[in-house]
Parts: sequence; structure tokens; C-alpha cells
Amino acid sequence: MVREDQSGIWTNFLAILDSVPEDSIAITVYVLGTLIILWCWYAIAKRLPSPLGGITWIFVFAVIATPTISEGPNSELAPAVFGLLFGILTKDTPLIWSNLALISFVIGLGLIIGYFWSKYKINKNTVKNSTVVNNISPL
Repeated sequence: MVREDQSGIWTNFLAILDSVPEDSIAITVYVLGTLIILWCWYAIAKRLPSPLGGITWIFVFAVIATPTISEGPNSELAPAVFGLLFGILTKDTPLIWSNLALISFVIGLGLIIGYFWSKYKINKNTVKNSTVVNNISPL
């Protein structure tokens, strides 16, 4: 219920929302929602042991952010997990396997990037520690 003196504010707010295209609002909500969920999961994952936290973050990212290949008016904004669930509910085998393949590809790519990133960090730390040892005066 809106008070009479606030009805003009509400009308102006709705007029502003009507002037923004629907696609822009949907994309903004999807991207911001994904970022908020990943940020919250990062707060949880950084408390987990090192490889487990990173791996779970990759899985959450793949489930939330992988785009679907489903058909429909708003399907390009939906994550692949919704296409996977829709395929399971409709028993559409090609839709199930294609969405599952996309999610698996993103997980695999994330795990490969994570492996190389961990090797880079280890080498960076060992080089940094060896230069510190070499720069110490013998006295």
C-alpha cells in the first residue's frame, strides 16, 4: 500500500523502469546475481583447504555462469543447468548431453587454468625465496 503523497514517486520510478529495455535489465540482473553468488561462495571457499576451495569455486562458477543452448525467448540468459534440468524433465537426450557437455567443458577448462595457476604461484614463491637467501650477507 502506497501513501497518497508517495504515489507520484512510485509512478516516476515505474516510468524510469519502463524506459529501460527488458534485455538490459535481464542481463544486468543475471550478471550481478552471478557475481554476488560467486563472491559469497568465495567467502566460503577461502576457508576450505587450498585445492578443495578452488575446485568447489570452479564447480559453482560452471553451474551458474555456463550459458545454455536451449531454445526460447529468454534462453540465452539462462545458465546451462536450467537447460540440463529442462532436458531431464522433458526427456530430451540431446539437450541433456549438450548442456552437460558445456558444463563439463567449463569445469575442465577451469581445472586446467587452476593447475597452471598453482604451478605459477609455487614457482614464483620458490624464486622469491631463493633470491632472498642469495641476497643475505655472509656476515
